[in-house]
Amino acid sequence: MVPRKDFRLISFKILNDTFVSKRWVKESIEDNMGDINEEHRDIAKIYELCYGILRNKSLIDFRLSKFIKKPVEDIKLLNILRIGYWQIKKMDSIPPYAAINTCVELAKEFVHPKTGGFINAVLRNLLKDTSEDGISKKKPEEYLATTYSYEKWMVKFFLKHYPKEAEAIMQAGNIKPPFFIRVNTLKTDAEELVEILKQNSIEAEPVKYFKNALLIKSGNPIDCEPFAHGLYYVQDLASQALGAFIDAGAKESVIDIGSAPGGKAAYMAMAMENKGGIAAIESDAGRARMIDNTAARLGITNVKVITHDATLDIPALHDTADKVLVDAPCSALGVIRRHPEKKWCLEEAELKDFPKTQLAILKTAAGWVKKGGELFYSTCTINPAENEGVVEKFLETIEGFKQVAVTENSKFDDFMKKKYFVSLPGNEMNMDGFFIAKFVKK
Repeated sequence: MVPRKDFRLISFKILNDTFVSKRWVKESIEDNMGDINEEHRDIAKIYELCYGILRNKSLIDFRLSKFIKKPVEDIKLLNILRIGYWQIKKMDSIPPYAAINTCVELAKEFVHPKTGGFINAVLRNLLKDTSEDGISKKKPEEYLATTYSYEKWMVKFFLKHYPKEAEAIMQAGNIKPPFFIRVNTLKTDAEELVEILKQNSIEAEPVKYFKNALLIKSGNPIDCEPFAHGLYYVQDLASQALGAFIDAGAKESVIDIGSAPGGKAAYMAMAMENKGGIAAIESDAGRARMIDNTAARLGITNVKVITHDATLDIPALHDTADKVLVDAPCSALGVIRRHPEKKWCLEEAELKDFPKTQLAILKTAAGWVKKGGELFYSTCTINPAENEGVVEKFLETIEGFKQVAVTENSKFDDFMKKKYFVSLPGNEMNMDGFFIAKFVKK
């Protein structure tokens, strides 16, 4: 029996959960935190195993296939093979014999006693093999799907909509993302925070073009006193750019729809110097609590959290907001580098459903904007139907709004497509894939 706290067993449970239940891998890791052996830094090994496999699943399966006569259908058996592969080929700190023996025991315990021999044979052959057979380029879609590990429908999608950028987009989705934070200007400033982080063995540096943004170069920025004391919060540059474009004022009333976990509301609260008012609307009660927790840690007092489905109207909010942000639920195709499980858990058919919800929320939000007020629409996808398509339908069906350029800042000229802001994965500023549109109520 494999020890209950063995990092390979925990990774096995997380991968099974992700592939079968289609959960966010980070949520599954957090649910299994109680089983992790902190003393042996197993959390780092679990992250490496799970994210490495999710980012490279098709390539791993291709490399393993040369040692397997018949395709393996059992998802648990497949995940054990993948765990073995990643340890042998990518984790030098793990002795190969330990990797193989534990995988054999996992198979015996969780699949069938007779499968142990199969796992042993495949992984020992893999260990002996030092060659890496090339992937044929005769069929470009299959080549890209295997090389970068994406579902074939997703490869076709990228090639259709972004023929020139498709390969770079897929490659960017497999790179470990940078760790950006934003300074809590209610408590400190960038220069002071850099020194405080240094005292806590964390190296950070300012980010060009982004005021109060820092890039973490080394150290643990989550498990430390500066984080606990609310001196900063984690936020990608694309979301920080959105906050800057909104430019909320101290005397304004703002509504933030799809607010969890609270980063965008936090940006606006700081810009407003804890004055004015922000209604943070989130449909999921658990995620709504995350906004409260973020605000409490950061010392934010001008945010009121409302648990509500924004496809439904709240008459009391009619014509009350100077600025409304709709950060819509989406397919998240722009943040695959942070959520590689999206490669395997998102179904092509789901792409048709998102625009309906997004448009419904936009229509609701339109009624909450004052005359002369501004409405922002953002997603973290690069699906045109969820972005430009939704904007076009909104303008066709809702009177009284005109679309304007998201920003006039020349630093972002490369990201402006007509009046939209669009960042594709792999961009020069290393932002997530993101889309923003801006409207003014006449």
